[in-house]
Amino acid sequence: MKKDTVNNILAIGAELVLKKGYNNVGIQEILDTAAIPKGSFYYYFKSKEDFGLQLIKYHSEHSISVLESYLDDTSLNHRERILVFFRKMRDMHEKNEFKEGCLLGNCSLELSDQSEILRTSIASGLELWDESFETCIAEGQRAHVIKNEKTAKDMASFIISGWEGALLRMKSSRSSKYINVYIEFLDEYIL
Repeated sequence: MKKDTVNNILAIGAELVLKKGYNNVGIQEILDTAAIPKGSFYYYFKSKEDFGLQLIKYHSEHSISVLESYLDDTSLNHRERILVFFRKMRDMHEKNEFKEGCLLGNCSLELSDQSEILRTSIASGLELWDESFETCIAEGQRAHVIKNEKTAKDMASFIISGWEGALLRMKSSRSSKYINVYIEFLDEYIL
C-alpha cells in the first residue's frame, strides 16, 4: 500500500517536474494533485531532496523499462531497434508540442550545481541509459549490423549525449528539426 502511494506521488511528481521544472514545483502542488494530505508527504519522503532522489530513481527505472522494450525487440535488428526508439520518441515529443524533454536531462541542467547527491543520482540514471545502449550496440556489432570503428561504450555515450543535446534544441525551437537531424546523422554516420 505504501509503495503504491509513493509510486503514485512519484508519477504525478514526474509529470509536474517535466512540465514546470523541479524548483518550480512545490510540495503542496504535488500533494494537491495526488490528493494526499500535506502531513503525509513527510511520511513518504524525508525532504524535498529525498523526493528528488526517489523521483530520479523512479523515472530512471521506468524509462529504462521503456527503452529496453525497444532494444530487446527481436523482430528488428539491433540498428533498427535504436532508430525506431528515437523515431518513436520524436513522435511523442511532437505530440507533446516539444514542451517536456527528458526528466534526467532537465534535472541535470537545473540541479547539478545545486545538490551533489541529486547530481550523482542523475549521472547514475544516465549511466543506465549508456549501459542499455552499449549492450544493444555490442550485440549489433557482433551481428555486423552496426559499425565497429568505435567501441560500443563510446558509441553509447555519444548517442546519449547527442540525444540530450537534440532535446535541448527541440525545446528552445519548439520543433523536431534538431531531432530529425540527430536521427539522420545517427542513421547515416554513427550506426
